[in-house]
Amino acid sequence: TVTHNPRIEKEGIMSETKTTKQRLVVIAVDKSDYSKKAYLWACKNILKDDDDVHLLHIFTEVNISKFDYITKDYKKLIELNQKHMDKMKEAKRELLFKLISDGKEAGCKAKISMKLLEVEDGGPKHTILKYVKGVKPEMLIVSSRGAGAFGRALVGSVSDFLVHNADMPVIVVKQ
Repeated sequence: TVTHNPRIEKEGIMSETKTTKQRLVVIAVDKSDYSKKAYLWACKNILKDDDDVHLLHIFTEVNISKFDYITKDYKKLIELNQKHMDKMKEAKRELLFKLISDGKEAGCKAKISMKLLEVEDGGPKHTILKYVKGVKPEMLIVSSRGAGAFGRALVGSVSDFLVHNADMPVIVVKQ
């Protein structure tokens, strides 16, 4: 933006001041200590006070088994399953609240919002990729579990996949 100062304009000089654009940063976390360390590292080293941060957690829906509750009442089974899902989602929200609280204690002043998503086809890495392609953050921050080359070859690495497929810078916080 350009600011106008009558004294400066009278002298024929214009002054330009830059406004800072609020950055969107996505931090993908799970319940591991690696994720917590990566989040706290980002709070200390990357995040700015005016950043908009999406703390993203992907969860897998785990339905209760029909053998958990033997009943002929199908509606009752659906109700029990919904209660189970609600409890699970609440536990995930508590995890994110705790992380946000830990970040604030560490001095993080960024605006942090929780994003809780159910895993889609392709697993967590594809769900994260779809999310960041939709919101277009300035950067994505993930942790590394340190599985090594053998572990990545067997199961694949979420962080490695995101580094190679995301359209924005990906910071992998090594443990």
